[in-house]
Amino acid sequence: MSRLPQGALARFQVINRGKNVAGNYRWVLYPDGRLFMAQNSGRGKDAEIPFDTDLPNEPTKHLPKEMVEQVEQQLRESDFVHQPAYQQEPNTEDGDYVIVTARLDGVENEVIYDAVSPPPVPFLWRIE
Repeated sequence: MSRLPQGALARFQVINRGKNVAGNYRWVLYPDGRLFMAQNSGRGKDAEIPFDTDLPNEPTKHLPKEMVEQVEQQLRESDFVHQPAYQQEPNTEDGDYVIVTARLDGVENEVIYDAVSPPPVPFLWRIE
């Protein structure tokens, strides 16, 4: 079962490891540049629910073709589809989980980065 919406290129989720979920956000990017983004409202106090807002029905913005190509290039250069599903820094007590899901050439992978930021995470983090 796919974890990406049909036709999407990538999904990026940032989830605080602590109790403050106000900064949690996520986006879904499509090959045509449509980007759908949602951030936690910050009103809820339940750290068990990382997202209390849905992705919008209409794109938040459209990324230029060159940016979408850079996303795909970063995923390929990091050999994302072959990365292990869970990567961590065992000595970290705070920070964020970053979850990246992407599909390249029909191959889908999802990786949870637990307080670590190897490629392609730093590049993807800058997309807003």
